[in-house]
Amino acid sequence: MFNCGLEFDCLLKVGSYNIFMNVVRYYPFAGLLFALFYLWKKSNFFRYKIQEKYPNVDKIKKEIVQSFVTLIVFSGIATTVYILNKLDVIHTKMYRDPELYGGVSYMILSFILITIWHETWFYWAHRIMHHKKIYSYVHAVHHQSVNPTPIAAYNFHWIEAIFEGIYVVPFLLVLPMYYPVFLVHTFYAMFLNMYFHSGFEFYPKGFTTNRFFKWVNTSTHHNLHHSKFNGNYSLYFNFWDRVMGTNFKQYEESYEKVVQKRDFFQKSEELTPIQ
Repeated sequence: MFNCGLEFDCLLKVGSYNIFMNVVRYYPFAGLLFALFYLWKKSNFFRYKIQEKYPNVDKIKKEIVQSFVTLIVFSGIATTVYILNKLDVIHTKMYRDPELYGGVSYMILSFILITIWHETWFYWAHRIMHHKKIYSYVHAVHHQSVNPTPIAAYNFHWIEAIFEGIYVVPFLLVLPMYYPVFLVHTFYAMFLNMYFHSGFEFYPKGFTTNRFFKWVNTSTHHNLHHSKFNGNYSLYFNFWDRVMGTNFKQYEESYEKVVQKRDFFQKSEELTPIQ
């Protein structure tokens, strides 16, 4: 993308571009979800709310500011990788010719593999950050959002932001990835993160007990993590939590209560006569 070397002007362009792209892809989408659920259509979406209370304005402001710290760290990681590649210290395997490595078949495979890798990295890094000797210094920042919003998705301490963003580097050092597929992965990860922090549940009744869908995480799953802290550590899927026994015991029951409350509100609205 950048046909320049390690000159100051070039590095400034690389860094500025990374910051711009991170800010442009995060705040508008997180802001749109927040505006939709918490402001514009607040009454319409109330029945989907997991915690009935709404977070206070000061907490939301902190989420906005701290998310910017995370975006700066992510940009720093990308710029550092660019520099290390130019110095021949590392060689990431990003490619732009769609015909390489088997075309579409390999693109799909690489997307699946990076998703599995990210899930595994996130679960174990997350558990480590909950260790009593680490938690209060790093991860506690994220848990200030006890009742999270979409803007809390990137509300990380700068050290945690490094661990959240650096997972892509070892993957790209080992396996080639088509650049557009990599972008799709980053958007996929970001949107799911926003949904899991949204504070709203849209999945259907019985989702967490279905033999197939129970392996997929819900917004309720991560919301419980924010309200109860030590459990429900996984990201996209419920594999590691189930295998390691770290799901909260009340997870499935809590999910059904959220869905029942949603259905109750919906039926009440349907039975209310139009004035």
